Amino acid sequence: MATSNVEHYLEAIYVLSVETQNPYSARVAEYLGVSPPSVTQAMRRLKRDGLVEDDGQKALRLTAKGLAEAEKVVRRHRLAERWAYDVLGLDWAECHREAHHLEHALTPLIEERLWQSLGRPTTCPHGNPIPGLADSDGDPLHTLAETAPGEAVVVDRVFEQVEGLADFLKELEELGLTPGTELRVTQNTQAGLTCRLGDQRIAIPLETARRLLVRPR
Repeated sequence: MATSNVEHYLEAIYVLSVETQNPYSARVAEYLGVSPPSVTQAMRRLKRDGLVEDDGQKALRLTAKGLAEAEKVVRRHRLAERWAYDVLGLDWAECHREAHHLEHALTPLIEERLWQSLGRPTTCPHGNPIPGLADSDGDPLHTLAETAPGEAVVVDRVFEQVEGLADFLKELEELGLTPGTELRVTQNTQAGLTCRLGDQRIAIPLETARRLLVRPR
């Protein structure tokens, strides 16, 4: 069984692999808020245990064994987020923060019962799919920043990498940019985007738009 420290590294590599395709050691360090030497030391252990390997270009890659372990952690994390948000009423940032503590304590039995009691959710509150419980098929996704003027889209999810940024998540909620929200891009420039959301026109900074995945409406 993986320790909580190992699980944090596996989770980080999983998230970075899904969202950037380039989980280099420096990015893992930045994501977890640890020093590069700490990551180097941890990667030695994970490689020794057959959980991680290099891709030949200095990026890290989960082995089949590592991926299975990472998906368990991410599944428990996103279920815990769902419970903290739906049942306890925590906000977006709070549910993400608390889920990091809860994810290590959930047994397979509690995980299954929790999923059933929550109505069998397939995503976390931020829209990210729960591994093993979500259908991988669906409309192709792209970032809001890549959306052309005139295109109508639906907000699908927030990048996991920024779920811990309380101010950023508060900004999204204030703008109404939550999963399921429909909007139309009217302008897309280097300064940011202008979108129509219902009867409102809203300005969205480019960095914010880069952290949102959308699908065609």
